[in-house]
Amino acid sequence: MTEGPIIDVTKVSDKGQVVIPKEVRDRLQMGPGTKLIVVATDDAVVLQRIETVAGKMRMRDIMEIARNISEKFKLGKG
Repeated sequence: MTEGPIIDVTKVSDKGQVVIPKEVRDRLQMGPGTKLIVVATDDAVVLQRIETVAGKMRMRDIMEIARNISEKFKLGKG
């Protein structure tokens, strides 16, 4: 059974760092040193583990996910 999305708030530090909430890290099994690919659209950022990207997804698929998330949660321009 797939759990629903986790929605939380974080902020960008003055060094450009973002904290991924613990609940998200735990669910996705992200520990120290986990490598992520960063995909940015006009109004959204998607982080994906590199191992998952290499094994299961192409960049086009990731961009589609970013667009869908942006539309679903009405992120960005509005």
